Amino acid sequence: AAPRPSASPIASEKPSSAMLPTQPRRTLWLRMAEIYGHRWSSSFGDDPDGSAGETWAKGLAGVSAPQLAAGLSACIASADPWPPTLPDFRARCLGIPSLAHVKLLLRDEAAEKPPFMALIFQGLDLYNWRQADQRLADRKLSDAYDVAREHVMLGGALPVPRTAIESPEKRKPVPASPEV
Repeated sequence: AAPRPSASPIASEKPSSAMLPTQPRRTLWLRMAEIYGHRWSSSFGDDPDGSAGETWAKGLAGVSAPQLAAGLSACIASADPWPPTLPDFRARCLGIPSLAHVKLLLRDEAAEKPPFMALIFQGLDLYNWRQADQRLADRKLSDAYDVAREHVMLGGALPVPRTAIESPEKRKPVPASPEV
């Protein structure tokens, strides 16, 4: 009798073709080691082809080179001395702002809002949100943020930014006649 194939999910896994290619992965590993030093190496190892490197390659599948560069720039700008987790780095690559940044943008009415905020507002009942006390409003915003973040992290599209609507042509006012 022929041996039965193993029912273990690990044994039946096929290598995923949806991975970050080797060269960008090695460049990423080098840049992260340069940014975070031993904190990167002790967290994820020195070898981009190792287990952690493979996990990061799978987690960053579909992320383009310019997006990786944006993620690295966001790491430098964050001034956080610890390396990000894979989901946090993917979010940085995809341009997802932090919840704290979203809250700051909400307070600044003059600030230009990124398309990600439009996605948050799609999942938020704005009337109830504005009427809620601060704790409930923060919870509602956090929930809408989580849904929007997951949507983008899974490859969902951001809303297309609205273009400005041209104002109608202004007519010169005509004074009313004295009879009117």
